[in-house]
Amino acid sequence: MAVGALRSIVLDVNDLGEAERFWSSVLGLEVQWPAGEGQFSRIGAKGAGSVLLQLVPEKKTDLKNRAHIDVTVMAVGRAVEEVVKLGGSVIKEPGLWPEVDPVLEWAVMADPSGNEFCLIRELRPTL
Repeated sequence: MAVGALRSIVLDVNDLGEAERFWSSVLGLEVQWPAGEGQFSRIGAKGAGSVLLQLVPEKKTDLKNRAHIDVTVMAVGRAVEEVVKLGGSVIKEPGLWPEVDPVLEWAVMADPSGNEFCLIRELRPTL
């Protein structure tokens, strides 16, 4: 039995408007709460699959993210290009995992606030 249900993924950002534009374009989901003067903005409907953006004053440090989003894509290379055009950056170039008998192709990206996320294309069904 589950303790609870996934409500949303929360990302700390430094610019709500920029993060709204970026994440709504990457995920193809509508902004539910526009930034305005608030501290929060939601991308997608509340529940599994939504992203809650939280405005914070501090910048991301060089430490590894403790949480991230995995985004399923049809073509990793094309998705990398689209993310970069939207203002994101490449942390790890596309590659295969594992190297021997790979099950997926992936790349590690960052949004304009430095939040890391993965672009993933399954090569064959996995759990």
